[in-house]
Amino acid sequence: MNLPSLLALVLSLFVYRGSLVGARVIALQERDDNLPARVPYVFPPPGTNEIADDIRKRRVNGTLLALDGALLNAPLVAQSWNGVADVIRNQNSIPGTMRELIILRIAALNNAAYEWIQHEPVGRSEGLTTEQLKAIRSTPVFAGQEVKKTLGPELTAALDFCDWSTKSVDVPIRVFKNLRGFLNDTQIVEATATTGFYNFVSRFVEALDVDGKVDTLVPNPE
Repeated sequence: MNLPSLLALVLSLFVYRGSLVGARVIALQERDDNLPARVPYVFPPPGTNEIADDIRKRRVNGTLLALDGALLNAPLVAQSWNGVADVIRNQNSIPGTMRELIILRIAALNNAAYEWIQHEPVGRSEGLTTEQLKAIRSTPVFAGQEVKKTLGPELTAALDFCDWSTKSVDVPIRVFKNLRGFLNDTQIVEATATTGFYNFVSRFVEALDVDGKVDTLVPNPE
């Protein structure tokens, strides 16, 4: 092989290696952290997997999260999950502050740091204050009435409902009626479904150690 041909070959190898490095960087950016889980992450390239592309439509900037990468090991589970999540997150008529309080309270009760980290910014965008987030994070279970002044009666009712549903499963009728006083029939079903679904989320991310956060404490809001 003459010198010009050899140089051309070496140059082509550098270009090829560079393209692989670039592809790897793009792949690593398609989740919220470069941390492992107990299953491999599955991130099909855009345009190659209909289920993954449907999930991208629901995500900010069309970026898959670590949760999505874990779910996509079981495509039909990921597809069904995405449908329910879309309804609860985007087609839910309960107040946004209440929806996010329920999600964050479940994260705190189940020590699901991944779930909290994902939703604290959403809770703030919906109007939850730092003091309210602290109450959601640190109030002992079944002690919602102690922070009623901070949360107000509506969110306190939601906190109590969430505590009983998450930790007892059986929700006392007085707790149900208290929340029902602020919500219509559709909304009480939505609030109950939100509570059930995000308990599912916390159990999923904890069991599979999504983003390696199973031993991470839920952050204290600042």
